[in-house]
Amino acid sequence: MRAFVYLLVAIAVVAAAAFGVRHYGIDVAALTGLGGPLKTQAAGGEAAKGQGGARANRGPAAVETAQASVSQLSDDVLALGTLLSDESVAIAPETSGRVAMILFEDGAKVETGTPLFRFDSGLAQADLSEAKARLQLAEASFARIQKLRQSGNVAQNAYDEALSARDVARATVEAAQVRLDKLTISAPFPGRLGFRTVSEGAYVTAGTPLVQLDKTDTLQVSFAVPELQEKAVESAKAVSFTADALPGETFSAQISALNPAIDVNGRALQVRALFDNAEGKLRPGLLVRVTVKGAEREAVMVPESAIVQRAKGAVIYTLADDKVTEVKVRLGKRVGGVVEVVEGLRAGDTVVTAGNAQLADGAKVEVVASAAAAGE
Repeated sequence: MRAFVYLLVAIAVVAAAAFGVRHYGIDVAALTGLGGPLKTQAAGGEAAKGQGGARANRGPAAVETAQASVSQLSDDVLALGTLLSDESVAIAPETSGRVAMILFEDGAKVETGTPLFRFDSGLAQADLSEAKARLQLAEASFARIQKLRQSGNVAQNAYDEALSARDVARATVEAAQVRLDKLTISAPFPGRLGFRTVSEGAYVTAGTPLVQLDKTDTLQVSFAVPELQEKAVESAKAVSFTADALPGETFSAQISALNPAIDVNGRALQVRALFDNAEGKLRPGLLVRVTVKGAEREAVMVPESAIVQRAKGAVIYTLADDKVTEVKVRLGKRVGGVVEVVEGLRAGDTVVTAGNAQLADGAKVEVVASAAAAGE
């Protein structure tokens, strides 16, 4: 039975081979392995020959170039800051009492001495009247004693007591007048008021904040710079800044003071600059972006696309004739699509800006586009 199965399989194989030769031209010798190694080796040789021909026909790499240029740069110090009022105070009473009158509108602009609040002054007025009456009595008594003293009919002790009583009465009147005056609260400096926190009739204790007063015609620009930038800030006289609330506008402020101590938490130096806000464009509390202009210097600049990052660091490919040279460089500031090359490059060198990712030192290239300068 097993022999019969083997016979059927052999017949099927022969029939399939005959059918393939007749209809498809299959090389039976190749299927059976006859002559296979020789033909395979010959085919591999032809493929290798074809690949070698392709490498031989491949020309120089196509690249784009630009020239390293010289630009004026400055080591500016950038910082975030806040606008502060030149003067700011929370108006509060010195004594407790009931608010009788509020003499301003919220947000009003006031001058020095403008009355803001009046407290109930009934008791203070009564104390002042009593003190004045006592003063009149003391002055009359002193006047009589003084006449008697001229005639020698009064002792020196009586005269001294009368004189002291008069002076005490005068001081009592002055104190009562001061207490009465303090029941009217006035603006200590010119500025703009905020929102009041009390209403008429409210009883408040001494020291309770009633309204905020800010002097806004001059603003302080408060910002901090790293301690390493201290020298740059000390030599500067002015700063420029922008506010996100007013896009497109740049303002200037004069540096007024540097904090004598470095903040040990942030290792930063606190700086204040004064801004003339007579037009009232800016308000206290605004976030500003401050620039402290540094000294200008010449710098070699190239497009950012000329920089290639390798394992050993940043490199640039410079072009001379039709060959490139790989140059290791040290980079500086990046400004508007160009980057400063601190070391490794000279102004006027031609650098590869496109097609440089796969280049190697000494490779031949063909320039297909060029820019006159790095800025272009």
